[in-house]
Amino acid sequence: MLRASTIDPFATKLSHSSHKLRERRLGCVLSTVFSVPNYPPATEKLDNQLFTTRRMSQVVFDMPAAKSKLPLPVDNFEVKSTTTMTTESTTTHRSFSTEQPLYRLDGSNGQACILLQVDALITVKYRTKFGEDQEASIYVPNDATVTGNCNNENTVTMSLKWKAFVLLWRFAKTPGGERWYVEKIQLTYNSSDRHFEHIEQPNKTIKVSTDQKHSYMLFPTPVGKSYACDDETEIPLTDGKNHASVLLRNMKLQPFKFKNNEFAAEFSCTSLSARGVRDETAPVAVGSTLAAAVLLTITGYAGYRYFKVKKVKYDTME
Repeated sequence: MLRASTIDPFATKLSHSSHKLRERRLGCVLSTVFSVPNYPPATEKLDNQLFTTRRMSQVVFDMPAAKSKLPLPVDNFEVKSTTTMTTESTTTHRSFSTEQPLYRLDGSNGQACILLQVDALITVKYRTKFGEDQEASIYVPNDATVTGNCNNENTVTMSLKWKAFVLLWRFAKTPGGERWYVEKIQLTYNSSDRHFEHIEQPNKTIKVSTDQKHSYMLFPTPVGKSYACDDETEIPLTDGKNHASVLLRNMKLQPFKFKNNEFAAEFSCTSLSARGVRDETAPVAVGSTLAAAVLLTITGYAGYRYFKVKKVKYDTME
């Protein structure tokens, strides 16, 4: 009993020490397992590289760049589309002549007497002091000054004036008053204008007009209607020595207006060859004169024969 009591304390201490030793070992193991290791800088850098690689693979910088490029063609397309629409819109306006300049001359009552809507280009031929033949092209400006006279019932005039140029239009009615037409177009210009470089004869006032030797009715149109022509019409102008021309495009024209300030119903240039018809007044006058001369000749010859035959009969009877 004494030996057992003596051994028990030693065994107890030994057991207690073994228990503490196991706890320490367990603690070391647990601390080793759950502790965060202190990596060296190279390892941390490698981890960062791996982490960056993973972000790049997730975000994919190439793909967002490609996606960001997708809106660019859309923007370009929108810009091109806007430009195209603007161009088409402009082309549509020109086709309906809404951009053509409108020249208007009012009468004494304040209402429009003559309306002219046209895109006009004047070409003047001239000779330089070097002996060369040149051509100068001048557009009739939109802001040309409009003057004229509408006091006559059967003849009216309108002039477009700008800088060194004056373009005159004279309108008349046919003898029956059924149609109106352009009787004359005349261009007056100064040869010292800047358009005529090195001109041979400067400081001269030159007037060229439609050919007066061959009388034509230009653009004959029923009274009360407007003349309309989308085609180009070139009118030659001359004074016998100097030559020019006026090119008329997308034209609408109406003189002798008295009701309102707008164009009346259109008379197309394709109707009955409306661009130009020879004036029949002169041929009729010449024909009438010739007929009268023939009639007088026949009458005179008949009188001559009558008296001649009568005299011969009297001589025979004697």
